[in-house]
Amino acid sequence: MITSKYILLATSALLCTPLSLLGQATGQSATTSGTQVESQELKPSWISSNVAMGERSDLNLGVSGSYGHDSAVNNIPGVSSQFTSLQGTLGMASRSRTSYFSLRHDATFQLFPGSGLDMQQYQWTTLNVTHSPSRRTTWGVNAANGYGADAARASSSLSLASVNTTAIDNNSVLAGVISGNTLRQYVSGIVDHQTSETSAISLGANLGFQNFLGAAPSTRQYDVTGSVRKYLSEAFLVGVRADGVQQYYGNGSCTTSTVLGFATLQLTNSIKLDGGAGPAFGASQCTGSYQYQVVLSAEGYRGRRAYVGTSRKRGNGDVAGSLWETSAFGGMQIGRPRQFTAALNGGYTSYHSGVVTAQNNDLSGYFISVELHRPISNNAEWTFTARHFERSAASTVPVGATPVADLSRTVFFVAFNWNKQNGGRYGR
Repeated sequence: MITSKYILLATSALLCTPLSLLGQATGQSATTSGTQVESQELKPSWISSNVAMGERSDLNLGVSGSYGHDSAVNNIPGVSSQFTSLQGTLGMASRSRTSYFSLRHDATFQLFPGSGLDMQQYQWTTLNVTHSPSRRTTWGVNAANGYGADAARASSSLSLASVNTTAIDNNSVLAGVISGNTLRQYVSGIVDHQTSETSAISLGANLGFQNFLGAAPSTRQYDVTGSVRKYLSEAFLVGVRADGVQQYYGNGSCTTSTVLGFATLQLTNSIKLDGGAGPAFGASQCTGSYQYQVVLSAEGYRGRRAYVGTSRKRGNGDVAGSLWETSAFGGMQIGRPRQFTAALNGGYTSYHSGVVTAQNNDLSGYFISVELHRPISNNAEWTFTARHFERSAASTVPVGATPVADLSRTVFFVAFNWNKQNGGRYGR
């Protein structure tokens, strides 16, 4: 029987991953004084940041070349090799005073000279449409398609820039990936309406699909969500969110409903506390009866940043059979953006499956990553990245099943990145 091989993947604590495309990203909303306060439960940032910015059209080009070493190519224990990588991104965006449209594609290609291993690639395409028919109402649709070796993302230098945001949570910090090629598709839609100067409601629907191409059972997830939120003061937001989720993993399924009370407290101009908790209702095989997330973050001048957090929430299907995830994470960034910056991120996650089988194993592990950036012009920079991953599988598996092997993986590389945005305002 074919056994799945997994690893914990860290890209950056400041990046969004596919789960954020399912409506879980950090967003922004205006307070009564006109200032902006972030909250995980506000409308996704790909909506709030896309409108009311004036009329503009842009073409974005990016290229990255890197050289490094991978101690477990394609997440296979003991298969180490030097590698060279070429990445490129091409995107276009058009913005009017009430609407926004963007289409972007990122491609990664990796060669492992002298190892006899085939070239790895990962292709990532995103589409976004956002529209504000009135001052108080905004709707948006976001879609993404990814295909290729998920393991290539662990040695990515552009880090799938088409979904970069300033979100701080473990959606982007930790993700489970499987050896070999995968096909992942996501579609998310949301309508957000501001009912008053201090309150708003949101309604959304999401679909996620992961095909592991025979290495493990495919997964699907359907999600409907609704939330209400209100600013009690300029620095204090509270709200309630309800979700209904149907998850399919191989021949199994799980239906879960959750209620989450959340709050955001701006402690000072630079320190913010986000938190939420609530019950989850579902069958016993759904494994989770409650959820929570707490994140304490600090924003300083010249790009300085620090955060620490913990969460327990539903899985998004990136790990085959995983229905629940428990995580702890943290990181910091220091330096001067125009001269030199350094970032340190790390975390631990435990993935819980509904029923442990030969292909659905409970997994846990941790990662740590270090990134150094040295700009050399407005459009180019040198970077050094080092990432280490540890993974262990459930100690108990069914009789006759082949357990998933433990895995230790270290990736480090030097890269040259170039990015250029062309465009400008048009019309009046």
